[in-house]
Amino acid sequence: MSCALGRRGIRIEKVVPASIASELGIEAGDKLLAVNRRPVKDILEYQYYTSEEVVVLDIEKADGEVWSIEIEKEYDEDLGLVFSGAVFDRLRTCRNRCLFCFMDQLPSGVRKSLRTKDDDYRLSFLYGNFITLTNLDREDWEAIAALRLSPLYVSVHATDSRVRACMLGNEKGGQIISDLNRLRDLGLQVHTQVVLCPGINDGEVLAETVSTLASFWPTVLSIGIVPVGLTRYRQGLYPLQAVDKVKAQDVITRGQAWQRQFRAELGLGLVYLADEFFIKAEQDFPPNEYYDGYPQIENGIGMAREFLDRLTELDNDLPRELPERTRLTLVCGHGARLVLERAARRLNRIKGLEVAVMPVSNRFFGEEVTVTGLLTGQDIERALADSSDEKGIILIPDVVLREDHDYFLDDMTVGELMERSGKAIDVVEATADGLVNYVRRMAREGGGVQWPGR
Repeated sequence: MSCALGRRGIRIEKVVPASIASELGIEAGDKLLAVNRRPVKDILEYQYYTSEEVVVLDIEKADGEVWSIEIEKEYDEDLGLVFSGAVFDRLRTCRNRCLFCFMDQLPSGVRKSLRTKDDDYRLSFLYGNFITLTNLDREDWEAIAALRLSPLYVSVHATDSRVRACMLGNEKGGQIISDLNRLRDLGLQVHTQVVLCPGINDGEVLAETVSTLASFWPTVLSIGIVPVGLTRYRQGLYPLQAVDKVKAQDVITRGQAWQRQFRAELGLGLVYLADEFFIKAEQDFPPNEYYDGYPQIENGIGMAREFLDRLTELDNDLPRELPERTRLTLVCGHGARLVLERAARRLNRIKGLEVAVMPVSNRFFGEEVTVTGLLTGQDIERALADSSDEKGIILIPDVVLREDHDYFLDDMTVGELMERSGKAIDVVEATADGLVNYVRRMAREGGGVQWPGR
């Protein structure tokens, strides 16, 4: 997520046509040296300094000439400069050695970018990345305060200082209460996360964590609890236990009790459990009201309920029939199977459409990993080969592909998967809207793959 820095300055990737910058002759490839005589470290500082009505830009042109431009504009009016990323200086990386770190459980040979452990407060504010606060220095805290970066997303795991320091493999992890007090004193808010590791931060440790975090409300806006993710590449690592059905049921029971307590005291549930707990416990997902606006949906908390409810809302937008008989096969991880099977039952009421669900076992990371977004091209290829009856269009959800690219985590491309499997493959947005819009487009434009023998 860091921009391309040259000898000095930040390279400008694009200039928006007809923008202020375009009219001033600033071009892609030029470098931004300073704003109001200050170098900027990230997109947040850039936006903060350029929000004023009078802005001075120092620009280095491609031939080395330096322009100093004073601009008068409306307050908060955008200049039209686009950069390749959000961080212009060094990415703040993780200094912890977490017992449960997913990066440490990756197989050899995966691309280097997958092993980058970011722990950057700026990406936390911009994209909801969870951080631990253990690598912040004085300058970072000053930037958080000056730019009013709120809410941040903080991985807590345990409020017991000894347990948290042990889980993070970092003595600074034991400072979480003082860090939360500091954020409260600054008037900033956080969404918090607990990665539940059975035998370490569950039971009474978890109860203490929830109680302590609740005492920080409304500085603490939510407490998300997710089960630890384990791959088959844990050789030489701490012997963690997976969350099983019994543990999932126990956490759900505790979570329901906490929600009842906090709804009575605070007017909201505050504690929210990841969808995987309900899948492992073989229980239905809670209703929409449970999630209070889905504050941690990107953390896998409420995605199933939001998908199902949105599909119901879009019911009247679905066509009654397709112009050509078509079969769709929805690829997913085993964790999403129940949700997509419900969607398939509704779509199969459309005349001329047959929808099947193909849950794929994750042999690349290990079959304990059931998240759809961690499926690889080779796992999908293997599943297609094992299911020779799969016909029609194979729909791949976009979450299995790297953002803005067409390749999987194992670097296989969609085109290679099509060639190797011999199947017609398409990519669909992994939302209810994406699936409904795909079916609507088939009804409107045709283009479905015909069944053999028609």
